[in-house]
Amino acid sequence: MAKVRFKIAPDIEFTIELEVDDVDLTTRDYDVQQHKVEVYGEFEKRIKHAFPEGYRIDTFDFGLDREDAR
Repeated sequence: MAKVRFKIAPDIEFTIELEVDDVDLTTRDYDVQQHKVEVYGEFEKRIKHAFPEGYRIDTFDFGLDREDAR
């Protein structure tokens, strides 16, 4: 399972563990970006649960959290 870091807006960062096929800590960022549908879908499910009244996301960027690999 690869830990995927979400960075939403300039000042908020979320970390989430999500199992994504063919992704590990050695995967290139470009290859990780190919899984945007899966990553965003899981994030959206969790954010809807946390904020049932609604939310707005202007940007959505993500990449592997490589801090554990240091």
